[in-house]
Amino acid sequence: MAAKRTKHLLAKFGSSDWSGSPGKEAGNVFLGSGFLTFLACLLLMIFIEPLRNVFVIIGVCTLVAIFSVVASVVSSAKREKAFLTGFTGRVNEMVLEITGDPNAQLSVGKLQDLIEDGGGVPLTINGVPGIELTVDGERLRERRVMADVTAPDYGLNSFDVLLKAEQGRSA
Repeated sequence: MAAKRTKHLLAKFGSSDWSGSPGKEAGNVFLGSGFLTFLACLLLMIFIEPLRNVFVIIGVCTLVAIFSVVASVVSSAKREKAFLTGFTGRVNEMVLEITGDPNAQLSVGKLQDLIEDGGGVPLTINGVPGIELTVDGERLRERRVMADVTAPDYGLNSFDVLLKAEQGRSA
C-alpha cells in the first residue's frame, strides 16, 4: 500500500504582495508619465519660452519618463524584497516549529527559487524524511506554501496482517 500524502497550508500570498518581476509595468509608467509631462509642457510653454521648442519638449518628456520608470522599478523591487524577507521569516518559523532543526530553514533566495521554479524542498523530522515544502497556485493568483507530509513506511501493514492472523488463530 502506498504511503498517504497530506497537504498542510503553511502560508499564502497574492500577486499584489510579490510578483517576481518588479519592472512589469515599466512600459505603462513610461508612456503615462511621458504623456502627462507633455501636457504639462504644453501648459507651461505659455510662461517659459524655451519650452516652445519641440526638441526641448521631447527631451524633457523623455527625461521625466525615464526618471519615473527608474523610481517605479526601484520602489517596487524594494517593496517586493521587503515582503519576501518577512515572508521567509514566517515560513522559517513554521519550518523550525515542524522540524525542530534550525539548519532546515530557508534562505530568501532559496524560497524565491522555490516560488519561481516550483519543485520542493525535502525536510526531516528528527532525521526521518517525510515532509516536502512546495508552492502551489498560479503566478497571477494566490499562491500557497504547503507542507506535503508523507507518513513513513514502517511496515505496519504487514504487522497488521500478522496481528489479524494471530487473533484469528487464537479465537
